[in-house]
Amino acid sequence: MSTAPLTFGGEETLVAPPERVFDLLTDLDQLATTIPDLVSAEKTDERTLQCVVRPGLSFLRGTLRVTIVLGEIERPVSATMRVAAKGIGTQIGVESRIQIANDPAGTKLTWTAEVVELKGLAATVGRTLITAAADQVIRGAWQRVRERLGSAESGS
Repeated sequence: MSTAPLTFGGEETLVAPPERVFDLLTDLDQLATTIPDLVSAEKTDERTLQCVVRPGLSFLRGTLRVTIVLGEIERPVSATMRVAAKGIGTQIGVESRIQIANDPAGTKLTWTAEVVELKGLAATVGRTLITAAADQVIRGAWQRVRERLGSAESGS
């Protein structure tokens, strides 16, 4: 299995002002509404969201305890966050960054995410399957963001 980090990224064009997009993605109460397969969520402080998710992935059954911690925030242009997920025999850590800019359509959002920790059962699954599962979750999350913003266009 390759030891190169798993990285994801992309660019989304959203029909909403940058401030609204930024707030949706950095206000933990609002962010919780965009998480696919969410069972429960609780904000434990101004920068931390504790969640339980039940992913519909063939290689990952049961629930995951997910902690989202906001890092550096420069409103309304950039933010970082760390996501840690733990389940029976699985531990996953992801660091992500968003960059937001004005766009004639509303907002151009550039994002990156890097899997920085993959232990247990998740580490034994092939990169192709992990990538496909991540793509499914990412598509679901961006669809929920669009629904919350009231726009239906697709990203690039």
